Amino acid sequence: MKWFLKGLLVLSVIPLQSIVLEKIQIGGIKPDLALVLVFFQGWFFGVANGLYWGAALGGLLDLFSLGILGVGLVAKGLVGLVAGLLGKSFLHLSIPLHLIIFMAVSVIHDLAGSFFLHGADLSLFQAGLGEVLSRAAYNSLFGLGYIFLVRPSAGNQGELAYGGTIFPSGRSRLRK
Repeated sequence: MKWFLKGLLVLSVIPLQSIVLEKIQIGGIKPDLALVLVFFQGWFFGVANGLYWGAALGGLLDLFSLGILGVGLVAKGLVGLVAGLLGKSFLHLSIPLHLIIFMAVSVIHDLAGSFFLHGADLSLFQAGLGEVLSRAAYNSLFGLGYIFLVRPSAGNQGELAYGGTIFPSGRSRLRK
């Protein structure tokens, strides 16, 4: 049943992003819900989970978009992988630091996608930088909602086996 619900969530992201989020654009910029899900799945639940979600959502977005096949699959798969690796060490950071790291990953994701599709055109890079930063800020609002929905149930917080040994939040479940 758990796999059924995850599959339903993956399949519902495409219509949500294409139809519902199209209606809540701000200044022509819509958030990337798939990026939010991939990043925080990797961050909270590990490398394999982030990579699987990234490949699934990136591949579905590529399949249903009119762009080049494989760009989303590779980009979102790498985001899930990187988020899983970062989450091992930085899981216990405060929520604002989670969002700052997510904004940086969102900016890098968009710039890498633009570079891959358009090459190293510096004028295009400068023109799109404001849009990229705006999308990263808008994505982080959805990321904040995801943190509040999923973080308490992540289950691996406070465990030294998962991570958090570099920058713990100061409160440990190991203290009694």
